[in-house]
Amino acid sequence: MEHKVNSEKSSSELISELEYPKKPNVIKYLNDLTLKQKQDFFDSFDLIFCDCDGVIWQTLHELLPGSPEAIDYLKRQGKEVIYVTNNSLSPIDMQLKKFERLGIEVKKNEIVHPAQTICDHLKSIQFDGLIFCLTSEAFKSQLREAGFNVMEELVGYVETLDDLRALINNDDPVKAVIIDGDFNLTASKLMRAHGYLKNNPECLFIGGAADILFTVGGNELMGAGIFISMLENTTQRKALVLGKPGVGLRDFIMDKHKIKNARRCLFIGDSIVSDIRFANVCGFQTLLVLTGSTTPEDLKSKLTEADTPDYVSECLADLNGFLS
Repeated sequence: MEHKVNSEKSSSELISELEYPKKPNVIKYLNDLTLKQKQDFFDSFDLIFCDCDGVIWQTLHELLPGSPEAIDYLKRQGKEVIYVTNNSLSPIDMQLKKFERLGIEVKKNEIVHPAQTICDHLKSIQFDGLIFCLTSEAFKSQLREAGFNVMEELVGYVETLDDLRALINNDDPVKAVIIDGDFNLTASKLMRAHGYLKNNPECLFIGGAADILFTVGGNELMGAGIFISMLENTTQRKALVLGKPGVGLRDFIMDKHKIKNARRCLFIGDSIVSDIRFANVCGFQTLLVLTGSTTPEDLKSKLTEADTPDYVSECLADLNGFLS
């Protein structure tokens, strides 16, 4: 199946230019609903998109209690569950083993993963050319396994301008620059990517996970979205972002899952920006859980319409036996 997406919007335009469906700026807490309200909520969706880190498990792989049971309950109630992750450091095969170890039955096509989504997009446009990656090795491996030609890692120490010129100037026929989480990112890599994108208007500019910030072990860290925006600013080009919260990912999901009525979908996530804003752009109903990057204090601040979830719950486990 081909999944062609609109490449005209950048990750930043996702927030600033698109219209969000109008809805009351009032948050409902699941545990405060009456039984009738719970039933109405449960009957209002068929398809669930569920984040993983901070929802099913902590980023450092600690299972959040009751999550497998909640997912099992949802499936037994006839709900379809799709998992949407920005964690491309863990390849899909590794994530499948993790789900299995936790007792959650998941098929490969039920995981939306930045590297896989980008592979699917490149195949849909019959891409054939050299790729320069600012990504993890796991991400590059997935591209190579899909049959794409990925440039080898840059090696070199820069001390002088001559060193820099030797490292970033070359005639490699790069036809795509892909940026995702790269913990070994350097200024010289960014400069080289800038050169490919600036000097060749036909060179594709693709982003994966576009988090501005993400949380690991309670620590807030800079995400790849910062560097995607840097390259957008320096090249005056817009990235096609195929990870949360990218418009490209929205188009991909809508096409792949043949979604006709977005309000019949529920997105469960822990991040106001990566999950709730993204889901609101998609037109999905939203459930924010407080086991990840968002705290109860965050909800007391003045939230915009784009940031406001429809529902809030302490944890995913609250959905286990929801109607009993």
